[in-house]
Amino acid sequence: MTINNYSLLSLIFFALALLVKSVPAIDIWFLKALNSLMFSKVFFSYFTELGNGLICLAIIIPALSFLSFNTELNNVKVQTLVIVGLLVGLVVKVLKELASFSLRPGFYKYEDVNYLEPIFSYNSFPSGHAATILGISLVWISQATKNKSTKHSVAIVSVLLSLAIFVSLSRVIIGAHWLSDILGSIAVAFLVLNIIELKAMKEILFTNNLSKYISYFLIGISWLYIISQGTVY
Repeated sequence: MTINNYSLLSLIFFALALLVKSVPAIDIWFLKALNSLMFSKVFFSYFTELGNGLICLAIIIPALSFLSFNTELNNVKVQTLVIVGLLVGLVVKVLKELASFSLRPGFYKYEDVNYLEPIFSYNSFPSGHAATILGISLVWISQATKNKSTKHSVAIVSVLLSLAIFVSLSRVIIGAHWLSDILGSIAVAFLVLNIIELKAMKEILFTNNLSKYISYFLIGISWLYIISQGTVY
């Protein structure tokens, strides 16, 4: 895909998100349908946090970089994925500020929805968890599999993409977000993928050692925070 393709996909998913958001009945139907899949609060309380920025920084990013380095795939540098995470966080923050009026499912307290605590009521659009795991996964897949087409690469991509999608949908399953929020997160992921493909960004990622050392520092800080707090909240 070219940069223009990623931009187009981002616009398409933003449009879909706004379309679904404009018809609340669609969001409500998907919320209740997916919420019925929450077979275990304990499982989903851990699983959904795979999209948490701290978890991605401390575990997901190092694991994906290690995987690409130790297989026949292209090596995806740690700093690339860290910058992706930071860009996603920045874009999500801006969008949440612009759409601060967007209310989460928890605000409405539907009696037939089984919410997973903690329950939040505001800043629904887009989902930060979904945007983070999708953004990191899409960039990793794009770079790790470029000019690589083997059975192993197809299997790895399939597993990672399935995981990213399931984690994203888990935000709806636990009653934290709407489907439209997830569609917005997909748009953010493609937008960041487009930014990473820019020539100026590639020069920063591949020729600047400072970004590498800062990335290692941030990963270390994330581990210290998780260990000291005993939580990612």
